[in-house]
Amino acid sequence: MRTFFAAACALVLAGSGAAAHAQQTTFPAPKFRGGNTDWQVVLSTRQTDLSVVYRLRVPQAADPLSSGLRHGAAAAGGYELIGTIGVEKTSVTVKIAPVPLGGVCKIDNGLMGDAYGRFAYSIDVIPEKSKPLSTKADHKPWPAKWSGCGNFTLD
Repeated sequence: MRTFFAAACALVLAGSGAAAHAQQTTFPAPKFRGGNTDWQVVLSTRQTDLSVVYRLRVPQAADPLSSGLRHGAAAAGGYELIGTIGVEKTSVTVKIAPVPLGGVCKIDNGLMGDAYGRFAYSIDVIPEKSKPLSTKADHKPWPAKWSGCGNFTLD
């Protein structure tokens, strides 16, 4: 009886360990490239610690923005990353979701793909509402979100 109980406990622990490991989110490729006609983002995975950094070009900022991101809770098959944006270090959330089977993701000019193939993911970059620190800030006020499409890439 004691052996049966120990075996049952071992199975439960093994199952919960596998489930916890399966929920750890890391990007499936070194980079994600996405955006729309007026903005672009590249999310890169650092191979040393599997952390993610972004490089974002938006019309509201003269220079590209970049910072680190940490993984958040996302819907199945998707990714949610949280970090900061701008000199104010306001919160930003990046949500990547797979395009539903049979669906399409189009950017504003009607394109459904790029050099990396048909867009497989939609992406939203959602900055926390904030105003620049002063008239000399490095950007105009952020919009509610930037929406677009993209793909994971190997380069």
